[in-house]
Amino acid sequence: MTDPDYEMIPHQLLQDLKYDVESLKKKLSEPDAKSNELILEIESLKDSIHDLHLIFQKALEEMKSEGDVTSVIPQLKKQLDMVVSQNETIARGMIAISDKVDNWMQKGPAARSEPPVVQMPPMQHRIAPPPMMRGPSRVAPPMQMPSMPGPGDFPPPPPSPGRRKVGLFK
Repeated sequence: MTDPDYEMIPHQLLQDLKYDVESLKKKLSEPDAKSNELILEIESLKDSIHDLHLIFQKALEEMKSEGDVTSVIPQLKKQLDMVVSQNETIARGMIAISDKVDNWMQKGPAARSEPPVVQMPPMQHRIAPPPMMRGPSRVAPPMQMPSMPGPGDFPPPPPSPGRRKVGLFK
């Protein structure tokens, strides 16, 4: 009454399952190169996440120690207004200088006269060593005024195309 096909299939199935179990045990005990690489990458990712977590903890502690951010905004606005005011002053000064140069250029060479160069006597500065150090004293070299070049030494500036101002302060 025993059918050989019936007995062969379960035995073959059992042998296949035993082989699969053995191969899985072998893979767990001796992982291949790809598995090792994957495990190393997972470890690296874990370390990176830990470092990132520490960075966020430090940032949170700094935010708590600084207090409310809204108290910093008015101070930043005040400093920004001060910078804008300084920029306006600089721009007005540049426009005034530009106007003076334009007027000077329009007057022509007849109105241009060179102011007399006054030579000041050379000044000597003594630099003394600090009281705790003793050594020879040093004397700065005498200062001299740089000589002014004559009117023929510089080429004339290019003619201005007219009174055209571009920018924020027209």
